[in-house]
Amino acid sequence: MGSTSVTEMLGGWERGARALALLDAARERGYLTFLSEPRTAEEVAEFAGYSAGEVLDALVAQGIAVRVDGKYQLEGQLAGALSAGAPVDFAAQIERAALLARQVGDVVRTGASAVTAGESVVIARSVALTPNDAARGVVTQILDAVPEMRDAITDGHLLDVGSGVGGFVLTTASLLPGLRATSLELVPEVAAVAVERAKALGVTDRVDIRAMDARDFEALTPYDAVFWAQPFFPEQTRAATLAMIRRSLRPGGILLIQQLDAEPTDDDARAAFTLPRLVARAQGLPFARTLDELVAEIEAAGFALVRTLDIDLGRIALLRRPEESREG
Repeated sequence: MGSTSVTEMLGGWERGARALALLDAARERGYLTFLSEPRTAEEVAEFAGYSAGEVLDALVAQGIAVRVDGKYQLEGQLAGALSAGAPVDFAAQIERAALLARQVGDVVRTGASAVTAGESVVIARSVALTPNDAARGVVTQILDAVPEMRDAITDGHLLDVGSGVGGFVLTTASLLPGLRATSLELVPEVAAVAVERAKALGVTDRVDIRAMDARDFEALTPYDAVFWAQPFFPEQTRAATLAMIRRSLRPGGILLIQQLDAEPTDDDARAAFTLPRLVARAQGLPFARTLDELVAEIEAAGFALVRTLDIDLGRIALLRRPEESREG
């Protein structure tokens, strides 16, 4: 603890917990949407159904909102992150942060942290691209960095394993009209969100979204490329999932993965890092495995490394199924 007293430490923890509770409640109650435009205190009170002066003071004090010319609105960066044009669902990220706080408590109390279907939707939304122009820019960066992927799927077949709400596959389908894809997602409620997004984008004729265990998938024809959302696959499922991916790829077909989390080097960041790691490990997930470790795991399943890349979005690896008969 150094020179910081126990009382000061508790105060810091308490302030952080209260601020997150305020932000998540504001999200849940609709304040973050309502304050996307400047509002008077009277307008906020009418929206809330009660005198909201103290709530507004708290939102301003915590940097969630600002008061300009007698009106209240979201702080600028937060407003941008919550806008419809943002590449990710920041509201879901707020909800997931509150969920993680509850999960930490579950693990400490019971040693486990079960996830409901509704919570799975929150998690999936929080990490997925929202198919829009900004997200298409993100996917374009990935395809520019990995031209083999673009070449394979421009008029080819993509298998998206652990698709979540379809952020990558649906955004990519909206970019590449010749793409045909199959999306595999374990949780039906999560897959249902992906289906609704596909309908909104008009790509249901090209993206087949299936709610199923990826280990049980049998490809009728080989795929040209696979994107595997590996961070969300528990240890006991990974070997069988990789075997399925290998069976599903054509000889020479490619597999793209991303290292989603990395252990920080900064002491303060490392301390915070222990909490999501606590939850992930309790759920059997391989949290923050290094890219070298991931590559070794996949190579052991019969793939050959093409290369690893460091891009603005993080570390990724491109691997290939060796050129051989599909039965090999």
